[in-house]
Amino acid sequence: MTRTRFFWICFVCSFVWYFIPGYFVQLLSTVSILCLVAPNNHLANMLGDGKQGLGILSFSLDWSVFSNAFLQSPIATPFWAACNLFLGFVLVFWIALPVAYFNNLWDSATLPLYSLDVFTTNGTKYNITRVMRDGVFNPQAYDHYSPLRMSLEFSWVYGIGFAALMSILVHIGLYNGKEIISRLRETKAKHDDIHGKLIMSYPSVKAWWYLVLLIASSATGIAVGVGAQIGVPWWGYMLSFAIAIVLVIPVGIIQAISNRQPGLSLVAELLSGVVLQGIPTGYSILKLYGHGSLAQALSYAQDMKLAHYMKIPPRHVLIYQLVGIVISVIIQTSLFFWLIDRIPNMCRPEGYPWVCRSTNLVYSASIIWNLIGPLRVFGEGSPYSPLLWGFLFGLVLPIPIYFLQRRFPNQTWLQHVYIPVILSGIVGLPPMPPVDFPMWFLFGFIFNFVIHRYWHAWWQKYNFTLSAGLDSGLALSGILQFLALAQNGLKLDWWGNRVDRQCTLSSKPWIAPG
Repeated sequence: MTRTRFFWICFVCSFVWYFIPGYFVQLLSTVSILCLVAPNNHLANMLGDGKQGLGILSFSLDWSVFSNAFLQSPIATPFWAACNLFLGFVLVFWIALPVAYFNNLWDSATLPLYSLDVFTTNGTKYNITRVMRDGVFNPQAYDHYSPLRMSLEFSWVYGIGFAALMSILVHIGLYNGKEIISRLRETKAKHDDIHGKLIMSYPSVKAWWYLVLLIASSATGIAVGVGAQIGVPWWGYMLSFAIAIVLVIPVGIIQAISNRQPGLSLVAELLSGVVLQGIPTGYSILKLYGHGSLAQALSYAQDMKLAHYMKIPPRHVLIYQLVGIVISVIIQTSLFFWLIDRIPNMCRPEGYPWVCRSTNLVYSASIIWNLIGPLRVFGEGSPYSPLLWGFLFGLVLPIPIYFLQRRFPNQTWLQHVYIPVILSGIVGLPPMPPVDFPMWFLFGFIFNFVIHRYWHAWWQKYNFTLSAGLDSGLALSGILQFLALAQNGLKLDWWGNRVDRQCTLSSKPWIAPG
């Protein structure tokens, strides 16, 4: 069977099947066995809920859970990288978190186990209007109202994020520092592979072309932000661009090795909290222009690498990218406003599945870092101040692994231990539903370990074609379901679609506040 035919078979199967968990029986998207066995048991709900609990003994029959927006396709991720990510998940989420939570560390048991909301000390959701005067943070009102509290996992994400940030810098310095320096010293004409020699037959993109695009796009972005009076000074935008420039190489190396792009929006959070404290929109701007620019730069690098191997002229690649960016901006902006106007209760729990997990996370993060600020949330006297030790742990952890790998070069498993990859997987929890991780790893284990080892010829020919077919069928099926069914109010109201009634007790705190 040809790869093309196999792709279309996978495409059709994925397209048809997604109507089952996507429309007819949405319960199949996340099945929590513990909740079905003991629906009125609080502990079973918290342990078993795949959305707001620990996801233990939860499973899914929905490919959108296996290949999700946070972890990407499990088939495209090397198995050793999947093992690193899943190891971090198990150690933190299934072992350390329940032990700390049920022992009421930092009074965390008076809050939900897994939530991306922020709370007061009495467990109610934080009302930002109580700490603001004329749209600006008011310290006296904050002292009068309540210190900010987070769910334990939400707070740990920041501590692990501090460690992940430092571990990436140390790891790249130890493993790739000499290579980076030598590459920077090389002349542009030096190409050490046949692909580089062949691509030289095409005219290259001039460096000043990129410089003009950088200046023009940056100036436009700053002008729009300043002109809209968002509240962020012009140098805040320049700072966000500096984030992308500094981190593009280390993050790109980690992604190239593991197919995992570390989530470094924490850098934007840290900087915005320090220099733009009191301006809630500061986080959004630095995340958009900093982390967003970094992600786009690496995406463009991926496309250039693909074009490099396919011998597509570099100037054509640049033109295609520019045209694609313009089209995508117009379509995405129009679609955003169209969805806001047409979908009721969007970005709220009652608007499921349009709950906007990442958007709600940005809202909470802007309160933590920019409205209230890191000095109050993580400073002296705060229960979250120990999380700052994450910087030191991240600085130290890669070093013994580096020397152990040099001391025992024949230990294959040891050579595949990557501290930045282990830490970066946890940073996505929240907003990622916990059930996504074990399902993602299970599928990666089946295809990138079992099939790779025992049916390698099949894996070599069809593995990535399978991933492309399943993803494409899922995407088209989801669009069609929305336009033809959900948009016209054609919903099936029966117990198989009442996903919010499967684990009704999981969002309640273990200990009643107060």
